[in-house]
Order: sequence, then C-alpha cells, then structure tokens
Amino acid sequence: MAKLLANQIILIFLIVASQQWQQAESQKHTWQEAFKALGIAWNRDGTLNRTVQIPMVDPTPYEDSATPSPTVLSQDIQLTAKSKATVRLYAPANPPKNKTLPLVVYLHGGDFVLFSASTVIFHDFCNDIAEYFPAVVVSVEYRLAPENKLPAAFDDALNAIFWVQNQAKVN
Repeated sequence: MAKLLANQIILIFLIVASQQWQQAESQKHTWQEAFKALGIAWNRDGTLNRTVQIPMVDPTPYEDSATPSPTVLSQDIQLTAKSKATVRLYAPANPPKNKTLPLVVYLHGGDFVLFSASTVIFHDFCNDIAEYFPAVVVSVEYRLAPENKLPAAFDDALNAIFWVQNQAKVN
C-alpha cells in the first residue's frame, strides 16, 4: 500500500512537471521559473532548498527476524573517505549456488537534478532486478545539480565504476 502510494505521488509529480514543460517549450523562461517548476527554492545566500518531498527508502542490510524475510539485501557504501558519493549495493538474499551473478551499474533517472538512489521507485526497481535476474546491482547516489555543477554527477558515476573495478581486483 505504501509502495503504491509513493509510486503514485512520483507519477503525479512527473505528470505535473511534464505539463509545465510542454507549456514552457513555446515560451522563454527565467531560471527562477525553472526552479519553481522543479520544486527548488533559491536562497539569497546562494543555498538551495528542495521543496518537493520525494518518498525515500532505507536499505535492508540484513535479515531481521521481526519482519518478513527480504528476498534482496541492500546496503549503502561510501566510495572513498573524501567523497560524498555513495552506492547502494543490492544482492539476492539467497543467490543461486555455484553461479556467478551478473553485475548491473545503475544510474537513477532525474536528469542529474532530481531523485536519489534511495527514491522508492528506483530502490524498488533495483530490488526487482536483483531478485528476478538474479544479479548484483550497484545504484549510484551521485551529487545533484544545481547544488553541484556538472560534471560532479558524471565524476561520481565514473568513480562508482572505478570502485566496482577495484572491488573485482580485490576479490
């Protein structure tokens, strides 16, 4: 029920944003209008506040006897000590025996401006990939614009790929 409600909230947000975008295509607009359409408030001191609250989900790093047994375990991992970038790692709770699982590196949607690896819709999508493929999924939590100018998000994505490569060498 909560999952359905969260997905409906995101869908409504995307529909409204899409309608606003279609109206804006034929007109010239200011950056202030773009921020308003995206739910971003600019403060006089240069900081930003995101006014649209998107439902987020915590990782499931271990099986808990108090809740139903998860089919996928997930954990947030910081890429480097000095980086704020993280990945959310998903793996089947009961992987197939004697089988190497494929690896999927996933960059969530949102045009490098919206959402997060922990946004309900993307978290559930990665859970589904990990469960039904089965596969190991690395979902990148990259820095968002406009708080962080490009290429910050690209750098985080590339650092995640290097992190995956280093993990393969170590293990």
